[in-house]
Amino acid sequence: MKALVIGASGLVGGALVRALERNSVSVVPTYRSRTVPGGLFLDVRDGGAVDRVMSETKPDTVFLAIIPPGGVDYCEAHPDETSAVQVQGTRHVAEAAGRCGAHVVYYSSDYIFDGTRGPYAEDDAPCPLNVYGRMKWEGEQAVRASGAKALILRTTTVYGWDRTSPNFAMQVWERLGSGQSMRVPHDQQTTPTLADYLAEVSFRLVQMGTQGVVNVVGKDLLSRSDLGKSLARALGLDPNLIVPVSTAELGQRAQRPLQGGLRTDKLASLLGTEPLDLSESLKRFRRQWRADTHITHAPKATASEADQLKQEILEKVRQYYQVAHNPQPFVPFKTRVQYAGRVFGDAEMVNLVDSALDFWLTLGPYGELFEYKMKKYLGARDFVVVNSGSTANLTAVLTLTSNLLENPLRPGDEVLTPAVTFPTTLAPLIHGGLIPVFVDCEVGTYNINPRLLEGAISPRTRAIMIPHTLGVPCDMDVICDLAKRHRLYLVEDSCDALGATFKGKSVGTFGDLATVSFFPAHQMTMGEGGGVVVNDAGLARVVRAVRDWGRDCWCAPGETNTCGKRFGWQLGDLPQGYDHKYVYSTLGYNFKPTDMQAAVGVAQLDRLSDFIEKRRRNFQRLYKGLEPFQDRLILPTLDPRANPSWFGFTITVRDGVSRQNLVQWLESANIETRQVFGGNILKQPGYRDIPHRVYGTLEHTDRIMRDTFFIGVYPGLTNEMLEFVIKRVEEFFARS
Repeated sequence: MKALVIGASGLVGGALVRALERNSVSVVPTYRSRTVPGGLFLDVRDGGAVDRVMSETKPDTVFLAIIPPGGVDYCEAHPDETSAVQVQGTRHVAEAAGRCGAHVVYYSSDYIFDGTRGPYAEDDAPCPLNVYGRMKWEGEQAVRASGAKALILRTTTVYGWDRTSPNFAMQVWERLGSGQSMRVPHDQQTTPTLADYLAEVSFRLVQMGTQGVVNVVGKDLLSRSDLGKSLARALGLDPNLIVPVSTAELGQRAQRPLQGGLRTDKLASLLGTEPLDLSESLKRFRRQWRADTHITHAPKATASEADQLKQEILEKVRQYYQVAHNPQPFVPFKTRVQYAGRVFGDAEMVNLVDSALDFWLTLGPYGELFEYKMKKYLGARDFVVVNSGSTANLTAVLTLTSNLLENPLRPGDEVLTPAVTFPTTLAPLIHGGLIPVFVDCEVGTYNINPRLLEGAISPRTRAIMIPHTLGVPCDMDVICDLAKRHRLYLVEDSCDALGATFKGKSVGTFGDLATVSFFPAHQMTMGEGGGVVVNDAGLARVVRAVRDWGRDCWCAPGETNTCGKRFGWQLGDLPQGYDHKYVYSTLGYNFKPTDMQAAVGVAQLDRLSDFIEKRRRNFQRLYKGLEPFQDRLILPTLDPRANPSWFGFTITVRDGVSRQNLVQWLESANIETRQVFGGNILKQPGYRDIPHRVYGTLEHTDRIMRDTFFIGVYPGLTNEMLEFVIKRVEEFFARS
């Protein structure tokens, strides 16, 4: 399915993009007033532009979610402008969709009724009171007259957490959060609708081939003032600041329907389950708010006693950090010069304790925020946090072998991979019944030799899985070209290389999938933790299913009926209406970390750029200090196209120099060293008898295993430590 979302910068449009991408739909968003990343500019008043976009994108379904710029009262004051967008623009879109055979989803409103006897059913006669309602009704008629396959969704009082949206929930947050009261009508009844629920149900109805008119709203009928109080409580604000008044007292320009709202009998019949109730809706809304703002940002003016206690505790944590975790002075030979280690400040400890006090033990608001921030940092389609870099690799491989894919990897398929590798880069391939094809590596980069890859391909080759070893990007020009020409899946193991770039693009964003690790040795840490970077929208839902027990349901822990169809599914050989929370569509496990780990990750991510720059500075200092010994040492190869995120400083000894003697010399001075992981993995006891194929020889792999080691560049190293390391190497060669 390919979808065109017109009005993606709005509340509903943004929710639609998220819901569609989560369901592996290829989405083209459009915008007019506010730019959307990856979107197309489109003014629906320009019929020619609508035709061009429709012709270029060739969508199966068009979601028309355009909204008036200034709300209902703006429409009343600007009827011609409203008509041009809501009626003429709708006509342009519907007619163009009809010409290309696309399904149109049009969003209408309960404002097409006069509000004398609501809530209204789909077959009740419209009688709008204001310009906005009339234009929505005329828009419905334009869609019907276009000849396009059409689904008209009527909704009302749509709300959600979106700082760019002036929806009712955000008005409550802004006013009450600043300590101001808010007058809200008590005599306007409505059926409030969470934007994300509306988006999910929209997709489900399109999947079912539904046409005609369907009301999609929340289950509960209540006054706007009661909704305001409920939102205030969900946001931790004072509900008494919501002041109920009559509509007449507000003096609004446009007349409002009073007994409004919409009936959901038809929706419940179609979905096989009741619509989302207010309690569940607010639970999801609160998660969105928490993920975006943190509980520590709640307005102090209305903080409860518990909130005040929390703030006191968190302030004590900051003080504790200053007392307990001050760096100690460096003492040569006594202080350990580590190859890696955790670097943290009071923000990490505050987040950790904040999460602990909230006692959200499973993945929750901090997890959602962390995933969002990582996705933005990398510029990826999606990011799915897991409990280690190893399970990230396993999740990626299980995704590519899932029966949810049209063309999954099957047992016996070959995967090109380097022979110098970390064990858990390789282990998922073995467990998946795939055949690793080992290719030699390069001394200097310690990555797979790109010049050998083409020759390693056979008719059974289906994928490439390559690590960016020790933070050095592989040659992605060659690898991506090869993957494209031979239609191979590409997985980047970026566990060592978070923050590295190749030709200005982040590693981890070239392949279909990529993996990262947040073990303390890496560029940032959650203690234990990792993640899967998703660059192919069609894989996002599968990755999450694999991580979450293999289940088909995407409800977060503690949530139910996100899809609005919990008891309305018919999947596999299960009975009709089998609880969607217990439907398993692929093989999977529980690979989620805790929210406390994610809380640490949120703070670490804010410092990641500084961490990476410090690693680069430390690398440059070591490189400059060891350059005089290049006749005896091979230093790392520097590719001008790449900007590594150095995991360590790699050294290969030349002929006549003993790696063992040099390593022991450094270790005796308390300078940590490490081997390049498994060396030639085929010589490791656990991997000697695995099914595999070797292309060519592994002579350089064997040399790396024999002659190479690395030392640290992590941000916790001081200039004194680096100078001590350089001096120690100088002394080694001075005595030989």
